[in-house]
Amino acid sequence: MIEIAAGHEEDLPIYQLPKSFTKEPIHLTPINPQTLVELGTLSIDAAHRQGVLHTGGVLYVMDSLDKLLLMKRSSTVVTCPDTWSILGEHSIIGEDANDLPIRALKEELGLTVLRRVQIQNLTEHPLYYIRHYGARNGNRIDRQLTYMWLVKLPKPQEEIGWKLDHEVAASKWITLDEMDTWLGDDEKKHDMTETIDNNDRDDGPPTGDFCHRTIRSLLRVGIDRIKEIA
Repeated sequence: MIEIAAGHEEDLPIYQLPKSFTKEPIHLTPINPQTLVELGTLSIDAAHRQGVLHTGGVLYVMDSLDKLLLMKRSSTVVTCPDTWSILGEHSIIGEDANDLPIRALKEELGLTVLRRVQIQNLTEHPLYYIRHYGARNGNRIDRQLTYMWLVKLPKPQEEIGWKLDHEVAASKWITLDEMDTWLGDDEKKHDMTETIDNNDRDDGPPTGDFCHRTIRSLLRVGIDRIKEIA
């Protein structure tokens, strides 16, 4: 049973899939968000503990020289410390999906002037992201319908007054080819699935520079899509 919280600003809107889904979609299945059934709200922690579907997005932020922003997570964060990723954000209550990337750029990168910033959706529908964390992490499950955006900044990153938040330990701007190679090396070294004895599904421990294969597969979709449209 899902324990619905009383709404407050830290809660997420939560959903269930329509009855047309007779079984759970596989990882990265495109789903029309208009078909979701609203359930109420939960905190981020409760949504993950209960494995409830929520929405969010990832942003492939590139400057005018086509350099991609990568950020290293702090060693103090709970999920994937000391690993690299791109900008990501959960949806909040009452927020239109198209407003999420604007908020993320302001809150996570400190950008206050967004004139001439180009934002493009990389997929027709958001993707069903699912990660089973297993008994080592309290059998948490991350079920998120994930939007993917390409964000093109109007200047080289050195000329933009951006500021990362306290959860970011380091950052770098690299070419798409460099990212493709780095991600490919991480995939070859670490992609794996682990199943534990008590029949609770476990997608494996954190491995590699990009934390785990579930995130790597999501990053791969975006990188390949950007290369297609470049």
